[in-house]
Amino acid sequence: MIKLANSVLLVGLLLCINFHVAMAAEVIPERVESKHWSCLELKDLAVKYDASRRVPDGEFVAKQDLAASLLAVLDKVMEMCDKNGSNAIPKEDMERIARLYDALKADLSGYEGYLTRREAIEKMLAKPDETKPPFEFAAGIGGFLRGEGVGNFRLTDFSYAPNHAEGRFLYRAKPFVYWHPTDWIDIHVEGQGYGYMGGEHQERNRFSLYQGYAELKSPGRDWLSLKGGRQEFSYGSAFILGTNSFFDGLVFDAARLRVKPIEPLSLDFLLGAYAPPFNNGFLGNLAGAYATYSIDDATSAELYVFRDSGSEDHHVDERLMIWGGRGTATFGSFSAEAELVYESGKLFNGITGNNDDIDAFGGHIDVTYDADLAGYSNKFFLSYAYGSGSQDSADGIRSNREFRNPNNDTSLVGDMCVVGDLSGLTVGDHHASGLQIYTLGWGIDLSKQVNFSATGRYFVADHVEAGFKRDIGLETDFTLTYMVSDNVSVIVGYDHFITGRFFRDAAQSDDDILYGYSMLQFNLEKNWLKTKKPGDI
Repeated sequence: MIKLANSVLLVGLLLCINFHVAMAAEVIPERVESKHWSCLELKDLAVKYDASRRVPDGEFVAKQDLAASLLAVLDKVMEMCDKNGSNAIPKEDMERIARLYDALKADLSGYEGYLTRREAIEKMLAKPDETKPPFEFAAGIGGFLRGEGVGNFRLTDFSYAPNHAEGRFLYRAKPFVYWHPTDWIDIHVEGQGYGYMGGEHQERNRFSLYQGYAELKSPGRDWLSLKGGRQEFSYGSAFILGTNSFFDGLVFDAARLRVKPIEPLSLDFLLGAYAPPFNNGFLGNLAGAYATYSIDDATSAELYVFRDSGSEDHHVDERLMIWGGRGTATFGSFSAEAELVYESGKLFNGITGNNDDIDAFGGHIDVTYDADLAGYSNKFFLSYAYGSGSQDSADGIRSNREFRNPNNDTSLVGDMCVVGDLSGLTVGDHHASGLQIYTLGWGIDLSKQVNFSATGRYFVADHVEAGFKRDIGLETDFTLTYMVSDNVSVIVGYDHFITGRFFRDAAQSDDDILYGYSMLQFNLEKNWLKTKKPGDI
């Protein structure tokens, strides 16, 4: 089976080679003639937008002078967009600026203030989402194909299994159609086929409706919308509620009302039920409210409350109340996120036969730093996450003080599914209650299409049985991503979980857990433009 894992990785590398498509930006030499297209374009744009720095006169112009002039043009254009909206700049000018930006982007990093504005610049120059109007109808298919292999681990129940290896192939295909007949209604229907086959006679194939909803919007002004039907929910960084995107997803038969009383404030009110078969095996209801106040594109404050009765084995009056707050901010090249959550409610105790009062808390703090080093775009990531636990839970008495976030879709708990959420970890018959997770990561854009990342996560339990160690282990994840196009990507990953002393105490083994995979992700679609009627402008 280890050979299978190696074969999976080899297939991924071959996919990268076979799918290679060169999409290089136009190259501008270090010195260009004054008649070069970049000089002519920048001279015109600098005059038109009254930029503070113009292209120098002369027969030849240095590339760095072109970059300086472009940055001055970008400053003026961003100022106009902030005051008068994105329509203040003609589309053809945006296209000219975007062409220059692609060619001079690497040279801009040497100028003070560029890195702090890069995200805003790229967002301004980004092309609009083509699934939105003026397209009336869209159809396509999204999903992934993935081969994966593991050592000392079982994929069927994500459990520790020394001296065991297996591999399998997974697929997820989501054909969809989207109809936007008017500006005030969207209709979306999406099916899903999900399955896998592989080691230990694993085989599953399931086909069903995944999403099917209609969304009604207030005409003219985006202040009110109502979305009803089968749908996904994902909020914030998916620390509490996400879409389980690495596997078969998570959907609800639900209604969501969104209200924007003032421009910075958005209020969501939702009510629904877990929708089989893509419901993580849960039955029950979800209701809640989520408020977001956006100070700017990178800074926001959020408050939320959810009532979740979903579980695999539900008992009368069981419910989880989730009260949380989240904030994001950017300071130059640094960005930060903090989220704090308190949980209350009722949880059934199988020993006493009664419901215990839930009293748990958790959260995370993340810091990201962006830097251009040696001409490459780098991202550094540092995080701390915590979920409460209790000695009673470690001893098998009650688990009402464990912080639970089973519907998360966050990488904070790792990529290997060794740890599912922050409530703890079970190895054999032994349980570690509550977790602390320390994360350090780094990513680099090797080119416009290729990214490499390396991440380490150290897990420590809050409470364990008497005589056991709290050291859970260190997970290391290495990922290479190749963007074949805007709609297709290939990902190859290798993860290694170095088991800690808790595994030695619980399973009498120090074997590490190995996981390798290669995955093809795709989202292919065709759009049809709205047909203009007589009299339309």
